[in-house]
Amino acid sequence: MPAAVQVAVTAVVVVVLAVVLTVWRHNGSTYLTGFWDNGSQTLVFGRMLQMQQNQTSPGGFMGVYTQDWSDEQNRYWYQDNTPVSPQDFQAYTHQTGLQGWAFGVLNKVLSVFEDRGEAREIILYNINSMLFYAATLLVCLAVWRAWGPLSALAWLCAVVFAPWPQRGMKDLYWCLWTWLLPALAGLLLCAVTRRRGKTPWWCYLLVFAACMVRCMCGFEFISTFLILCEAPLVYCWAGGDRRAWLRRMICTGFAAVGGVAAALGAWFIQGVIYFGSATGSWQNLTGAVTSRVSLTDDMVSDVSVAQVLTRYFVEVDEPLLQFGPLTITLKPLIAVTLLGFALCLAVLALRKKLLAVLAGPALVWVLSLAAPVSWMVLSKAHAYVHVHLVPMLWHFALVPVSCALLVWLVKTAITAVKE
Repeated sequence: MPAAVQVAVTAVVVVVLAVVLTVWRHNGSTYLTGFWDNGSQTLVFGRMLQMQQNQTSPGGFMGVYTQDWSDEQNRYWYQDNTPVSPQDFQAYTHQTGLQGWAFGVLNKVLSVFEDRGEAREIILYNINSMLFYAATLLVCLAVWRAWGPLSALAWLCAVVFAPWPQRGMKDLYWCLWTWLLPALAGLLLCAVTRRRGKTPWWCYLLVFAACMVRCMCGFEFISTFLILCEAPLVYCWAGGDRRAWLRRMICTGFAAVGGVAAALGAWFIQGVIYFGSATGSWQNLTGAVTSRVSLTDDMVSDVSVAQVLTRYFVEVDEPLLQFGPLTITLKPLIAVTLLGFALCLAVLALRKKLLAVLAGPALVWVLSLAAPVSWMVLSKAHAYVHVHLVPMLWHFALVPVSCALLVWLVKTAITAVKE
């Protein structure tokens, strides 16, 4: 089958499955699957309401028409198409707000066909959920090629039966599908490189663009996404020409950081337009960053890294997977995965098989754990107080990686025994 036909067929299958999963799991419903961070969404509703009524404000930031950033009145005004005064708009200048502009444009297009704000809201939730499922399915395709179809199915189940992503994928502020863009760019780079034997320049450009788009929708959890972007290359490094893959990892890192820098530049320019000076924009930018990121234990607050890690590894025991009445939390998942590695290692050693086969999967698992932990360390003050947000990071990508790897470890051990 020609490559173009394969791409077209894959795209159709991904879109169809994304639609089916969204409908099956009711992810577009305003009430059936609940909300994750409804307070932050008000910024998007405020921006959509502003664009719907052909209003503008300097810089093009998201914002609200109320005194409280999290006031759901903005959502109700959006649903009812309530006229608002441009003087009441409060801009949220702590990020670029690309998602607010994008949904604002899409909302205006939808308003041509659907006048009811509540109906447009549900359509937007469905689109957001479908995009997340589509991104997840593309990751599953890469997992299928690396570890087999059962591991890919396990990854998908780790999303479909995970309470946090099920609640959060519709969220118009966080746009969880953008969280997967850097990882998808890294996966594509690896796939193209393996097929061609070299890395085309446009692969690095995609890494740059993926990280830039993600950061223009918010810089929170950035360390997590940068690590996940490199994870596929680390996997290839473990099983290929290490010097060549190390060079690619370095180039990918520069491309990713370049995307972050470009997003910061766009944010700075917006700030200059809004505040009227480079000084005001710089103070806004540095203030927003230092309020979230801490490089030492005492820079932002008295909370220590140990306290943050204790909170999320010990105190917060939220279900990460739920199959009917059965729930799986973080500690059992980590324990079972480590046990799986140990048993598979023992079987391979007893059967005198090559142990190096475990190197790539083990590195990916370690990085999948390091990705969420990195934000807890880098931004301990932000992480400590946002208990309603941070557990989502376990799904990017410790939970699905663990599920997929457990299947692969069992298959590898059984194959070794049979041989």
